[in-house]
Amino acid sequence: MENELNELSGSQWLYWTNTIYETNYAPDVTHKLRKLHGAMKPPELMADIIRFFSKQGELILDPFAGVGGTLLGARMVNRKAIGIELNPKWVAIYQTILKNYTIIDGKFVPAIDAKGSDCYLGNLIQGDCLEVMKGLEAESIAAIITDPPYGCHHQVKGFKTETNFNMFNEIDCRDFGNQEDYQQFFTKIKQFGAEAFRILQQKRYLILLIGDRFYQGEYFPLGYKVAEVLQEVGFKWKGIRIWWNKATQRPLRPYAINRCFIPNITHQNIIIMRKEG
Repeated sequence: MENELNELSGSQWLYWTNTIYETNYAPDVTHKLRKLHGAMKPPELMADIIRFFSKQGELILDPFAGVGGTLLGARMVNRKAIGIELNPKWVAIYQTILKNYTIIDGKFVPAIDAKGSDCYLGNLIQGDCLEVMKGLEAESIAAIITDPPYGCHHQVKGFKTETNFNMFNEIDCRDFGNQEDYQQFFTKIKQFGAEAFRILQQKRYLILLIGDRFYQGEYFPLGYKVAEVLQEVGFKWKGIRIWWNKATQRPLRPYAINRCFIPNITHQNIIIMRKEG
């Protein structure tokens, strides 16, 4: 049977269906720049996800691109890529990475060691994804793979991050992570999902990396709740993978030892949604 989705063998495909997804990606030479962003992901991880949900030469979109980990991953596996990022600081870091590093034998190296040209430089657009996505053609994207901001520095009453500011030096409310509460965040997610559904090709996938939270004394399965919102705009929820990276695991913190169970949330959910019909 012809493989309609990717270029993997049957055994590679089967391995990727394991819901427990452990990696051991050590920081690469671009890490010192990318780590300035609090929620960056290893390009190798993003390349692995992209490799499963697309074929070479297809167009990938990351609407919350940050410092460009998805675009760098797409570059590693010969996919075209577009990213959208609200904060010009992160766009500048991505441009610095492109200027100073290239890929040789699947690894990033300083550009002075480069030989030949690279035709898969992802384009990172600075702007509000809800506005930029409106300008993309319907069913023009083969896969949407992203890590939406959901409050890297959130407080107990909501998100209120201070990562993105507008020109008047006020918190930029266009940033999903700067919403006052979860309900406003889910409203933003629903708006995003509607545009994502429009521009994604039929029978293709929207992939989101989302961590869970401990909120107002209860475990808050944020990844599951985001998936339920995306179902409201037409996506089918096809599955989940539980990802953690051994090489960069955060130290375990002694939450409420000898009093009650509070989990150290060391994993992220890879939420897998599909456009069907």
